Amino acid sequence: MRRIRMWSHWSGGVIIASVACALCAGIGVTVASAARSSSFPAATRDRARTVADATRARRAALMSALSFRPAPGAVGVTLDAPVVVQARTGRLISVRATTATGMPIAGRLTAAGRRWLADAPLLPRTTYRVTATVAAAGLAARLTSTFQTLTPAASVGATIFPGPGLSVGVAQPIVIRFDHFITNGWSRAAVLSHLTVTESMPVPGGWHWFSDDELHFRPQGFWPSGEKVTVVSDLAGWSAGDGLWGEGVGLSQFTIGDARVSIANLATHEMTVTDNGKVIATYPFSGGREDDPTMNGVHIVLDRSSVVRMISSTNGIPVNSPDGYDELVYSDVHISDSGEYVHAAPWSVAAQGHRNVSHGCINLSPADALTFMGFSRVGDVVWVVGGPRPPAPGDHGVMDWDTPWSDWTPAVVHGVTPPPAKPKAKHPPVAHPSFARVR
Repeated sequence: MRRIRMWSHWSGGVIIASVACALCAGIGVTVASAARSSSFPAATRDRARTVADATRARRAALMSALSFRPAPGAVGVTLDAPVVVQARTGRLISVRATTATGMPIAGRLTAAGRRWLADAPLLPRTTYRVTATVAAAGLAARLTSTFQTLTPAASVGATIFPGPGLSVGVAQPIVIRFDHFITNGWSRAAVLSHLTVTESMPVPGGWHWFSDDELHFRPQGFWPSGEKVTVVSDLAGWSAGDGLWGEGVGLSQFTIGDARVSIANLATHEMTVTDNGKVIATYPFSGGREDDPTMNGVHIVLDRSSVVRMISSTNGIPVNSPDGYDELVYSDVHISDSGEYVHAAPWSVAAQGHRNVSHGCINLSPADALTFMGFSRVGDVVWVVGGPRPPAPGDHGVMDWDTPWSDWTPAVVHGVTPPPAKPKAKHPPVAHPSFARVR
């Protein structure tokens, strides 16, 4: 019984203590639990929610500070439209612009990182995707914009003359011919930024439109002999007007040959031929007669042929008239659109050096004509002086050099950048023979 009582006494004490402890522990647990569920956990969640909301707000502010040109979702975008991403706050850390097929567009970022601009014109009928990432105060945001370009009414291409690899005379212009008429003044001016002329010995040059589809470049004076010229046309992104847009890239590299200048004096009936300033021949000739004179002015050699069929009706003279003709003419150097040639004329040898009896051509003896044809190249100069007839406007033989220089638009001419000098070879250090032995 004592043991029982002792046990009961102890047990009762334990029970009382346990209950007291349990009560105390229950309150503590309840409080702690309450604190976790209603005070600390809620506050933590609130703070986390507040931080997340603030982060979202900052990210949204970063995103709203980004602007795109063309505007997101734009359609019918012109091919010369600038593609720009601007960050009003933060700093752009990456911008990627691609076509729907993944072809990238090159671009550049300003030093401050606030603006990105595409470097290339846009392609027609193409969907573009521009993705920009902006960052500020340790936070980054990314945004994507898409737009679609227009479909041109037609594409405009161009050809370049002289063609690649040719050697031409010192008076030869660069001729750009378009496959559509360009009538818009703004488009005519704008295309010049799509044409690049590079010269090994830069000299001033200019551009001039001679028709709605033909644009010429020439130097202010004759080309320097030995000049190497590169012409590039890159028409992408050029608005040609009336819904037309440029397309295609052209390249030509040609060389200017020796300075071959011939002066044909209609008053003295002599043609003086020079090569790089040195007189190499003086030919007696017969020019155009009084009622059909040879044009004055700086002619250029357009082409040359061993034989040409000449028919008087092309100049308004009936073949069956007393003045008519239809015959093969040899050793022909073509110098005008109106049918002027320097050629062999055995029928007028007696008049050559004395009288002008031709229908506008420069008549030489067969031997002299053959020599002159072999000497001549496209772009050489045949300068006709001493006659009454002025140069005809629009004639390819004379129009470039008889159009006043003041009528030409000054061109931007690029020089050739010389290649960097090669560093001098460095000889390896030579070790003393004893070094190998010691080591």
